Amino acid sequence: MNHERLKTFIAVAEKKSFSEAAKILYITQPTITAQIKALEEELQTKLFERTTKKSGND
Repeated sequence: MNHERLKTFIAVAEKKSFSEAAKILYITQPTITAQIKALEEELQTKLFERTTKKSGND
């Protein structure tokens, strides 16, 4: 199991946001997504429920 993927998982779990985790880890959001996807594939399970945040002005 990759240490960086675990750090990413913990950051996403704590922040409840891929983009916020990216900010605190100083990496891009697509990198966060790729690391979580790779971890999910390794563990053969979905780790997070993905949602899109929309502004209330639509």
